[in-house]
Amino acid sequence: MTPEEVVRAKLNAWATLDANNVLAHFSDDAVVVDPMGTYRGLAEIRRTVEGYIKRMDRADLQVLSVAVNGGLVMVERIDRFVYDGRNVSARCMGAFEVVDGKITAWRDYFDVPNQ
Repeated sequence: MTPEEVVRAKLNAWATLDANNVLAHFSDDAVVVDPMGTYRGLAEIRRTVEGYIKRMDRADLQVLSVAVNGGLVMVERIDRFVYDGRNVSARCMGAFEVVDGKITAWRDYFDVPNQ
């Protein structure tokens, strides 16, 4: 898979609400950074993803635009969730570093979601 395909597969995996599907695209030593915190290593990322998913009834991550430079994939998107029974929508910008078919870093930037 190309770096872009890896990132798109990870983003699409959220719709399954299955942590294993989301985590399948990360390297063991990946780092995730977003406005909520920094998560290092697959075990810590798993706890975070599972925590989010258990509060979700639906997830839809709509890709608006993509820029690729080697293993760096930047994605502008709108994330829409039913989270704690409420519709939440957030416009996001994510930077993903992909090495050997796995995401090694994911940095997400977004404002407080509209509700």
